[in-house]
Amino acid sequence: MRNRTGLVLCALALLTGFLMICLGAFFISSASIFNCRGKLILAYTLLPLGFVILLSGIFWSTYRQARESKGVFTQVLRQHLAHRALPLATVDRPDFYPPAYEESLDAEKQPCPAEGEASDVPPPVYTEVDLESEHAPDIHPEAPPSYEESVATRVETATPFGGC
Repeated sequence: MRNRTGLVLCALALLTGFLMICLGAFFISSASIFNCRGKLILAYTLLPLGFVILLSGIFWSTYRQARESKGVFTQVLRQHLAHRALPLATVDRPDFYPPAYEESLDAEKQPCPAEGEASDVPPPVYTEVDLESEHAPDIHPEAPPSYEESVATRVETATPFGGC
């Protein structure tokens, strides 16, 4: 019964604080219409009081929830401390992954078998590739025309509107 009463009081504090803030905001907005000084004083006392009640209700509900959950946290902590030695989870590297970069460099330094011998060792995965072909001629596109040449060409090809 005590737990239910605390829950009702906590919810009532939250609702009361929210309603006091709303009522104070209403009085502030209506005070400019009716020009009543009494409503304005009441509004400026309701707003801070509503905020204080709302914040205390929030902290109270948070405290109640943490106190109720304290038993759960204690139980989990006891189980964790009872095991002490936690097993390390490791992942073994399967054989189908490519070798590490350092391993591939070591494979390049090994002597190559003769051409006739069959080798079941694949070539190293990491090798440098020369993208430029040695046999291709050095072809460069011609340079673009200068600004003066392009303007002169544009003026020569332009035709006036109207055909005159």
